[in-house]
Amino acid sequence: MADFPNAKYVLDYGCGQGKLAELALSSNENDTLFWKGIDQSPNMVEKFRERCVNQFGSERCGVELLKDGKPSNVEVKQCSVDRFVSTYCLDLLSEEDMYGVLDLAEQCLTNDGKLLLSGITWGYKSSIQTFAMTLVWEILYIIQRRKVGGCRPQALKPYLEARGWTIEESAKTLPSSLSWMVSEVILASPPRKTQEN
Repeated sequence: MADFPNAKYVLDYGCGQGKLAELALSSNENDTLFWKGIDQSPNMVEKFRERCVNQFGSERCGVELLKDGKPSNVEVKQCSVDRFVSTYCLDLLSEEDMYGVLDLAEQCLTNDGKLLLSGITWGYKSSIQTFAMTLVWEILYIIQRRKVGGCRPQALKPYLEARGWTIEESAKTLPSSLSWMVSEVILASPPRKTQEN
């Protein structure tokens, strides 16, 4: 979906321990691809470093600790990123920070760059099990946020469309290991902008 073999620079916001980076870098014949992870957890940054930087080298990937957790404090050049990735991160953030991540993606993506998002979403209305479980999840998020790890079901398309993003692909998936938890995966293009020379 994200076409990593044709990318040169990936920014992974909320990279965690680097499982996606490891998968992409190990299966990608494009040796010019650079993957940069950003996370606010020192533990996740260290795990990313062990899993990816130590395995692929600093010429292929790097990781940065976002100490204050504010997306606006990520240092990246405007129009310098081919792919902006954030998996299971936006559903943890406040609305303000979530929009901050989308602003960051819009600023750093090239005109032909792509945004790849995934996160927990609402269950299928045709499936009582998935619909009921995400409803329970949403209620727990409201009354006891810690019980669900601080994350909540979201519909990401409306946030993107309200900001002028073009949805290129969208899919709902149901992992076999968590057959009640529906995930949404979206590939989008940024609002058109004029690149500076």
